[in-house]
Amino acid sequence: MRRMPEELINDIRSKSDIVDTISQYMTLTKKGKNYWGVCPFHDDHDPSMSVSPDRQIYKCFVCGAAGNVFSFIENFEHITFIESVTRAASRLNIDVSEYQTVNVVPKDPEKEKLYEALKEAQQFTALQLSTKDGKEAHEKLQQRGYTQATIDRFGIGVALGNNQIYNYLSAKGFDDELLIKADLVRMTDDGFRDVFYNRIMFPLHDPYGKAIGFSARALHDSNSVKYINTSETEVYTKGNMVYNFHNAKEYARKEGYLIITEGVTDAISFSAIGVENVVSLLGVACTPQQIRILKQATNDIVLAFDGDRAGLEATFAIGQKLRDAQCTVSIWYNDTGMDPDDAIRNLGPEKVKSGLVDRIGWLDFLISYAIGNYGLESFENRKRIVEFMLEHLRTEDELTQSYYTKKIADMTNFEVSVLNQQLQAKVQAPIHRQTPLVVQSKDFKVLIPERAILKQMLESKEAAYQYRDQLGFLVNDIATDFALIILDLYRKNDAIEIADILSHDIQENMRQFAIEIDSSDVVGDYDVRSLEQNIALIRTELSRLGIRGLKDEGRKQLQLDEQQRLLEAAIRLKRENNNQGGEN
Repeated sequence: MRRMPEELINDIRSKSDIVDTISQYMTLTKKGKNYWGVCPFHDDHDPSMSVSPDRQIYKCFVCGAAGNVFSFIENFEHITFIESVTRAASRLNIDVSEYQTVNVVPKDPEKEKLYEALKEAQQFTALQLSTKDGKEAHEKLQQRGYTQATIDRFGIGVALGNNQIYNYLSAKGFDDELLIKADLVRMTDDGFRDVFYNRIMFPLHDPYGKAIGFSARALHDSNSVKYINTSETEVYTKGNMVYNFHNAKEYARKEGYLIITEGVTDAISFSAIGVENVVSLLGVACTPQQIRILKQATNDIVLAFDGDRAGLEATFAIGQKLRDAQCTVSIWYNDTGMDPDDAIRNLGPEKVKSGLVDRIGWLDFLISYAIGNYGLESFENRKRIVEFMLEHLRTEDELTQSYYTKKIADMTNFEVSVLNQQLQAKVQAPIHRQTPLVVQSKDFKVLIPERAILKQMLESKEAAYQYRDQLGFLVNDIATDFALIILDLYRKNDAIEIADILSHDIQENMRQFAIEIDSSDVVGDYDVRSLEQNIALIRTELSRLGIRGLKDEGRKQLQLDEQQRLLEAAIRLKRENNNQGGEN
């Protein structure tokens, strides 16, 4: 396999739209010329990542993460640079198959076997539904209102008895140890036995559609254990799992919101009535990783949990986590006391769909939740409601605070002026925020004239050649190295963009430096006089450092190769001076 040519990499980069690409991973909102989103590379609460469609770059102003379309894919998916180029090419239908194995970290063969075994198990259990022995399970699914299209869409199947899964996969050549690692088989005193039997099988998928486990419902009501799920394996971690996200994400982006349910059957029931932007958390817990996955589709979340007390508690706990992650949260209006699956089957689709139309805002839910917890019967309980609500209003805007303090006052019979005073006291109290998970942006100690020269070089090939002929190198190592990258690009191009530089497989500190120069507030338009003045300032500084002679000699050479040799010699000398404390 050949190395991927730079020309092809640049072509893929130029045809990739960074806003469209990043929008497939997270929610972006347009503000002015740029788009903004919550940075996925640190524990962000306020949108701090800017995405520029003009310059085709992104930058987080908190953690300093920055780059172009390739570096975003590379860092988000934790893959190599060439793999990120390949992912971008696939979205453009550009064939790069002849280069895909070059410089790509090989896939983990053990994990690939696990994926293969799980895929085979899913296909086998789905096939069993159409057999004579699977008729009972198929009829139960039909009784729940599942059409064949729904069954096929979710890959639903049935696991019967007599170790059918183990026998089938063993016959397919999968060894016992692998099947145990996939949690499809367990070793007992009686030998190897299927983990799942006499159960309807709901396959679990990762965000890209790979089967990674199962949630299995008892086939018979006499079984006291209603559901069992795959135990954690090398490819399945419950805290990283969002059921049906691979199907729902595009619908959520189109509709503008994502519905979260508790169980798999709730999500499937929504889908069966034509509501496709729905997922499940497989319970009532919610981890930071699950929230990151959800936000790849949208920041607008609708919670549709059971209507009982446990469902309300889950709605509050998960809703608060989502709010802390800067999501907009609303609640499916449910006055039935049922879960979505039962409500659809017993009351019909329109009742459930109307609950989405009439969904409740987060603060209105909190009021009803607080009243349900404390009641309005006594002064002390009404005071608890006020305390609870004022704490949640402290970070809201003034208009929202004004509306809800009046609403709370009407419900509790307290004076609205007193509530406003208490709220303002809370607003003025400090809020403890979490420290970012990564270090702040690098502060490169580069002189202002160096920054000005480099920025003009980015904007103008003429400026770059003026620098090459009149100066040749700068004071700081990273600035000199960056100038060399710019000159190298101008050998083949009359104009360059910062995104072109970021397409090179450069080190992270150089990527950060390139973004910093591009976004600096020094004048970047090419001006001969300004550039000459900055070059003169750098000459003076180089002279002070004792390496001006080498620079002057280099400037007089007519051949570029000889200039390059002298340039490298000057850089080595300056670095030796730095190591010996020669630079002040």
